[in-house]
Amino acid sequence: MAESMMGDEKQIIRLPVNERPVIRLAMATVGKWRVAVHWNGKVKLLGFDLGEIDVARRWLRIRKDAHLLEGIGIIERAALKVLDVK
Repeated sequence: MAESMMGDEKQIIRLPVNERPVIRLAMATVGKWRVAVHWNGKVKLLGFDLGEIDVARRWLRIRKDAHLLEGIGIIERAALKVLDVK
């Protein structure tokens, strides 16, 4: 799935084994954002919808721990920077 999202570039990404659950969960929850809609119709991403992420985590049978939450937080902040959300 990650390969198809990268487009035409054929790169191999090797993830540390201990980070794979975080990445797997993040990939499974692409698009699960809390949003605010402004009166003029602009949509602002606020952050991941942690309720949706928890449902996906349970479906994927990923054990919850502090490391998982920290990893999702890092991915969320990086995504918000890339998407230029203020």
